[in-house]
Amino acid sequence: MTKKGFTLVEILVSIVLLGLISVFVSSTIYQTKNNNKLFKDKVFKSTKNEIFLDTLYKDILLSSNLNISNYKKYTIIQLLSNNSVYGISHPYIAWLVLKQNNTIVRLESAKKISLPISENVQKFVYMDTAQKNCQYFQANLSKDKKSVLIFIKIKKQKPIIYEINKL
Repeated sequence: MTKKGFTLVEILVSIVLLGLISVFVSSTIYQTKNNNKLFKDKVFKSTKNEIFLDTLYKDILLSSNLNISNYKKYTIIQLLSNNSVYGISHPYIAWLVLKQNNTIVRLESAKKISLPISENVQKFVYMDTAQKNCQYFQANLSKDKKSVLIFIKIKKQKPIIYEINKL
């Protein structure tokens, strides 16, 4: 008569194998979660960059009274546009780089924007952060004033160069 059952050695081997499989599966799940987070961050950064460039493009394309002031590394773009993020009819818009973190910002207001902005006017101006760590932000208007060449360099990113042909 033989007894059916497992020996102590068989049970220990199965526990060790189950432990090894658990370690492999948990490390794979951890690595997958980490890769997903990195991918999500990269997609978010790309999307934010595309929105920033699209908004700048539309602001200039649909602008009138375009004024570009160039300095050593940065440009201040002031314009009246038909492109509004906040539903303002024909908003005044300014693109500039702040000293803090070399941040590119977009200002939008129903009233003309005069720089520097006084405290009593600040509540009427919407400000959006477009990019941080800007090393270079230049815009140049062509001689015929029908196109604008944009050059942007953000730290640890490839330079962005494009031309906007005004209507």
